[in-house]
Amino acid sequence: VGNAVGPLAAILATPAEGPVALAPAVPPTAMLCGAGAFVVGILTLGERTISTVGSKITTLTPHRSFATQTGAAVAVLSSSACGLPVSTSHCLVGAVVGVSLAEKLCGVPNTGLDLTVLSKIVVGWVVTIPLAAAVAAAAFVLLSWLTCPHRPYNEGGEILHNATAAG
Repeated sequence: VGNAVGPLAAILATPAEGPVALAPAVPPTAMLCGAGAFVVGILTLGERTISTVGSKITTLTPHRSFATQTGAAVAVLSSSACGLPVSTSHCLVGAVVGVSLAEKLCGVPNTGLDLTVLSKIVVGWVVTIPLAAAVAAAAFVLLSWLTCPHRPYNEGGEILHNATAAG
């Protein structure tokens, strides 16, 4: 949801301001929409997500949870400080796996890392990138065709507003 607020801000700014700046101001409307969508997501799918991360990959105890949150926080903050794109969900799952593997290495019995659940998560991660790329490409082609089927573009992909459309 957080990743959708920026594009929504650009869509809301375009009719009023014309071409969008590199970093458009995010209007309160976009923030409210994003916050509302986040709340709806938590209310509808939050329990399932929490159950998967908290008990299906491995059972989290208070000690495991503390180590998991610490590991995820350090990974997110370090990646952000380096300017790397980061997924908090990926970091959290990685931290859960890391805690479970550390317990196994230390000889703690019954760490219970469920590789079946983990493999489903990894497959989901692998599939979502090309799927998102395909959907975005299709949406771009469709919207371009609907909104400006004959407008010429420069080498940077920007619409040439003062050029006449050929044929």
